Amino acid sequence: MAIAKNIYTDNGAVLIGVGVSLTERMIESLKGRNVSHLYIKDKATEDLENVDDVPLELRVEAATVIHETFNQIQAANNKWLKAINHLNVDKLQKVFKDLVYELRANKNVISLLTNVTVHDNYIFSHSVNVTIYTLAMAIKLGYNDKQLNDLAIGGVFHDIGKSRIPLDVLNKKGRLSDEEFTTIKNHSGYGFEILRNQPSISLLSAHCAYQHHEKLDGSGYPRGLKGDEIHPYAKIMAVADVFDALTSTRSYRNAMLPHEAIEVLFTEANTHFDSSIIQTFRHSVASYPIGVTVKLNTGETAVVAQYLFDSPGRPIVRVVKDSYGKNLDKAYDLDLSKNLTLLITECDAIM
Repeated sequence: MAIAKNIYTDNGAVLIGVGVSLTERMIESLKGRNVSHLYIKDKATEDLENVDDVPLELRVEAATVIHETFNQIQAANNKWLKAINHLNVDKLQKVFKDLVYELRANKNVISLLTNVTVHDNYIFSHSVNVTIYTLAMAIKLGYNDKQLNDLAIGGVFHDIGKSRIPLDVLNKKGRLSDEEFTTIKNHSGYGFEILRNQPSISLLSAHCAYQHHEKLDGSGYPRGLKGDEIHPYAKIMAVADVFDALTSTRSYRNAMLPHEAIEVLFTEANTHFDSSIIQTFRHSVASYPIGVTVKLNTGETAVVAQYLFDSPGRPIVRVVKDSYGKNLDKAYDLDLSKNLTLLITECDAIM
C-alpha cells in the first residue's frame, strides 16, 4: 500500500510523504504513535478530494502557543497564580480570527480525518480540536465576534488546569484509582483560578474551563450543576470535548470513528448534553468523512465520495468491491439518501 496523503508531525513537518510504500515496521511504528487512520492510493478513488477544513499551518500555530503557555505555567511551580501574567493572549487573537475566517469560508463540514498527524502531546492537539469544533458550532448558532472570541479563549485554555496536575497522574497508562481521578478532577478549578485572574480574559472564558465537565442531570463536576445552571458556552464545549476525546487514540483504548462518537453523544442527550447542541454538532462535523471505507448491508465495499448536508448519515458512496470482496472492473457511485434500503453496516479507518 502506498500513502496517498502526507503524514505530519505535531510541528507540521512531513513524517512520511505521499507515494511511500508502507512496510510492516512502519505500520507498527505508526500504531505505536497512536495514528488511527491512513489515506492509501487507489485508482478507483484517486479523483476524490478531502479538502482541509483548517490549514495545517494554522493548527500548528495554535498548538505552539498553547504549548508555550502550559510550559510557562508549569515552570512557575507553586507560584502558578502569578504565571497568569505570561498567558500569551495577544498572540492567540490573530489565530482566532484566522480560524473563524477559515470556518466561515469553508462550505463543507469539518472532517477530523483530513490530516494524518502524529501527536506527541495529547493535551495540545486536543485543545486545538476542541476550539475548532466549538467555533464551528457557535458560527452555526449565529454567535457574534465577541462571543466567538470568548469561546475560542475558553476552548484553547479549557484544560489549562492540567498544568497543575502531577505528571505521573496525568500521563498514567491504564485506569486511574479513585484518588487519582479525584486529583484529575481538580483541573477544572485550577483552570478557573488561572483564567479568572487574567485581566485580558473574560470571566465567561474562565467558566468554560470551570464548567466543561458539568452535565445536565447534575452528575458532572466540580459543582454538580444542572440544566440552566450551566452556561451555554460550557454546554457547547462539553460536546466538543467529549467528541474529541472519543475520536482520539489513548494508551488505554482505540479511537472511535466519527459516526460512532456521535452515536455516543446522542445516547447521552438531555442527560449529559443538550440535544439541540448535539444536533448542531452533527451538522458541523462529517459523520462519514470523504475517503473512509464502508461496507453496505449488501456486502459490497464502498468509499465515501461526497457528504450530503441534508442527510449526514447517508452520504454518496463509491462501490469498489462486490459482496465477495472482489474488486469491480468499474466502480460506481450510489446516493444513499435516495437508496433507502441500503445501509452502512461497517466502517474502516484506512482510507
